[in-house]
Amino acid sequence: MMSLLLALMCTIPALAEGQIYFGVYQGTGSLTAYGTDKAETYDLAIHLTDPSLVGMQIRGIRVPVNANAKNTTDYKAWLTKELTLVSGKVVPDIVSVEVAPEGSWAEARLAEPYVIEEGGLYVGYTFTVSSVDAADASDANKKPVMTTAEENPEGLLIHTSRTYRKWVGLADLGSAAVVAILGGESVKAHAAILKAPDDLYTTIGKSITTPLTLVNHGTDAISNIDYEIEVGGETVSKHQSVALGGDYYGRYKTFSATIPAVANAGTYNAKFRITKVNGQDNEDPSGVTEQPVTYLSEIPVHKPLVEEYTGTWCQYCPRALAGMEKLSDTNGEDFIGIAYHVMDEMSFTASAYLPADPSGLPSVFIDRVKDFAPISGQSDWESRRNIIAPANIEVRAEWADEAKTKIQSTSTTSFIRDFADNIYQLSYVLIANDLYDADWRQANALSGSATTGDPYLDKYIKASNPIKGLHYNEVALDQATEKGAGLPGSLPSSVKGYVPYEHEFTFDIANNELPINKEKLEVVVVLLNTATGEVVNCNKAHVTDATGIGEVESSTLKVESSTYDLAGRRIVKPTKGIYIENGKKIVK
Repeated sequence: MMSLLLALMCTIPALAEGQIYFGVYQGTGSLTAYGTDKAETYDLAIHLTDPSLVGMQIRGIRVPVNANAKNTTDYKAWLTKELTLVSGKVVPDIVSVEVAPEGSWAEARLAEPYVIEEGGLYVGYTFTVSSVDAADASDANKKPVMTTAEENPEGLLIHTSRTYRKWVGLADLGSAAVVAILGGESVKAHAAILKAPDDLYTTIGKSITTPLTLVNHGTDAISNIDYEIEVGGETVSKHQSVALGGDYYGRYKTFSATIPAVANAGTYNAKFRITKVNGQDNEDPSGVTEQPVTYLSEIPVHKPLVEEYTGTWCQYCPRALAGMEKLSDTNGEDFIGIAYHVMDEMSFTASAYLPADPSGLPSVFIDRVKDFAPISGQSDWESRRNIIAPANIEVRAEWADEAKTKIQSTSTTSFIRDFADNIYQLSYVLIANDLYDADWRQANALSGSATTGDPYLDKYIKASNPIKGLHYNEVALDQATEKGAGLPGSLPSSVKGYVPYEHEFTFDIANNELPINKEKLEVVVVLLNTATGEVVNCNKAHVTDATGIGEVESSTLKVESSTYDLAGRRIVKPTKGIYIENGKKIVK
């Protein structure tokens, strides 16, 4: 019912001088037809929230039309601050205008321009499909909505009279191609800004090469810009040639730039300023953007998390087993792996509650952002390891009772800078090594294949099918949350740099029936970006008897002390002065 069927090219006519389009659709690429396969009334909207639009005028709205859908009627374009339904019909609170389709577009001109206010607004349209031919799979009236592949969380909001009785978002299908026509004195010919990535880190005395995104806010195409980067009292000026179209507010292009080095550790507010656009003064009122850049005296070790989805019944899973063994042997304690068994003797939960739901096995992911083949994944692993983590993590795991049925894990997280709006939370996974049962059999399609010269693969190629007597490592026995999500409240909503945050979580294995070796259990602590689902760091610790100290696996390269200066920076080799050591002020 909700399939994508038809791709059509839709070109919007040229604009009048001093006007510019704005929408998720940027005027390029094909539009795709979508629909519910029913005769009903459709309401479509996009949510405009860009604060740089405040003060601009909306003078009209252009609505995309499936020109092959001949049974569509009663087109209306509208603006509203709230998506309100009354008796199943949308009631715009700003303006609604009737429009007549002409080919692939229907244009509505407003009698009075609407000035965009703070808080954003919805741009939308309504039309009715009077009838469809249920017997004709190619009937275009079944798919009357035109969408663009550009994704936006609020780029495809839909309500219909029969299928979607409430407003819903369908961002996974792209975005509605409706666009607003902007005009007024705020629309300029030569206007642009630069945007830098959110998290920028480097060490003191070292510059950063990073992508910068040039965003066109003007009506003219851009062929070149002059820009400045100011950080730590130093300003560098550059000239950059580009090829970026105009007509659409928000068209963008990315290029590489270098942010200067700074001698002293700290977080600096870097300013990115475009001074010229095509040799003309930049007319954008927000032509200067700012982004924190952190220069570190110490670099946290980023230990990538490698998660394998496997099963004893899976005939090609030995290839992933070989890869995990290879990564572990190559990288030692810096390698952290978790093996989630699916529908076999070692499964601890339904697959729906695991961090990923792969379509097939084996599947292996690194930091939950990339799938890869571990047997040849060393370079990918090293690339992830070289990404600077936002925090160091230490973890201790101890038996909490004499019967050894409860494991108390204690993590300590220290961020490399302040995060006023902290998006990071912790999760924990209990894993077992040397897990063995004489009755287990591992399916092995590699058996008898031509040897590769890789001893890790060849071990399975030379083995039987099935394999008897395998000892399994890094097997997940339990996890703190469903789907490995972050534990709410495991870290404060606002955190300070270089301040240690301690958190505890307890595992209970009293009901575990697997033949585990309690001397070979480990706890993995995972630091998650809750906005993206990315694992940004992790660490592990062996479960030991409670000693008051316990075994700690540090995720730092250089930091072994708990001494801080009065600015909150952790110090490795204190000189004379006043410091905070283990929470107390001391003089050295």
